[in-house]
Amino acid sequence: MRFLFVLLLLTVSASGYGYWDIFSFGGRVQSLSPVSAGMCGSSVPDSSSAYSVFANPSALVEIDGLIVSASGWETGWNEIITYHYTCTEPHRDNLGGMIPRGEFAVAFPVWNGFSAGAGIATVSQYDMKATMQVYHEVGYLHSELWKTMVTDATGTLNEALFSLAGSAGPVNIGVSPGVRFGSGESTTFSNRVSGPDSTIIETWDHSEFALRAGASTSLGYTVVYSFFVSGDSRYMSFADIGVSASFPFLKGGYLGAEFGLFDGNWLKGSVFARLPGIVEGSNLYLGIDGYRPEGALKTGMGLSYGGDYSFGSYRVSAAYQYQGRYRDASGISTDYINHVFDKGETVVIGVERVF
Repeated sequence: MRFLFVLLLLTVSASGYGYWDIFSFGGRVQSLSPVSAGMCGSSVPDSSSAYSVFANPSALVEIDGLIVSASGWETGWNEIITYHYTCTEPHRDNLGGMIPRGEFAVAFPVWNGFSAGAGIATVSQYDMKATMQVYHEVGYLHSELWKTMVTDATGTLNEALFSLAGSAGPVNIGVSPGVRFGSGESTTFSNRVSGPDSTIIETWDHSEFALRAGASTSLGYTVVYSFFVSGDSRYMSFADIGVSASFPFLKGGYLGAEFGLFDGNWLKGSVFARLPGIVEGSNLYLGIDGYRPEGALKTGMGLSYGGDYSFGSYRVSAAYQYQGRYRDASGISTDYINHVFDKGETVVIGVERVF
């Protein structure tokens, strides 16, 4: 525990959201469950939640009643652009917040070990108003400002899924097919130092097949699990494998680790813990993660913490998750930029009821 606490203090960031993402993947919602958010987005099966429709549908096999789950979150972001030392303005700081979004899901047992569910959630957001400067070389060791780009973007990408889960011997398997859909718009004002200004408006509409799938098996005190999310032109695929271990002294809690790949090549690793809370019926969640995306200046790490409390047929949960990244010039399409640091801080709150 002391080692985990020290790591949490030293952590810097995992994945983020910046100016260039407005036009492609947007700001991916890192965790579609408050409990998952408290463990840095881990997909460890949670059999007491309908959020499992999105987080890992194999967990639905273990539910024993109708569960209704709803959550909401808000993310604030910050992006620091560091330009080449020959530029007149070496730093640019973009700061803002995304529109609050959320998720709703239901799950219920069907018959003889089979369970079903359905849900709708926002999986990516495009809310950003930010500024980026474009320089060109006018002499040795001197770069002159050519134009300032100001972009105002809005939009969301959502998923509507239904789930079916069952057992194949000792292995629980769940699939959540559905549709990933949304729309958005970006307006970019190009303000030139000399010459005519311009305005570019881009709109997009999106509707493609989406699939989330999971598998898990229990080996005594240990649960081994895997999870997969399909990708498309506006959403990166993701696949992971993990393990969690419960011990008697944890009183229902567990420790775990998982490794995953974004888009088949961005390695992500995380460790997490669920610990019994001080108050009867409560749990605490901790997580750290890190990965090295394309164009990374260095490997970053992220942190999260949260908790839940169950009373009667209700469970309330909340979490804080911090994520960000460093990107060097090779991952950015604009000249005279050394690197970019962008981060997001998310607070998520949820409530669930078993009927």
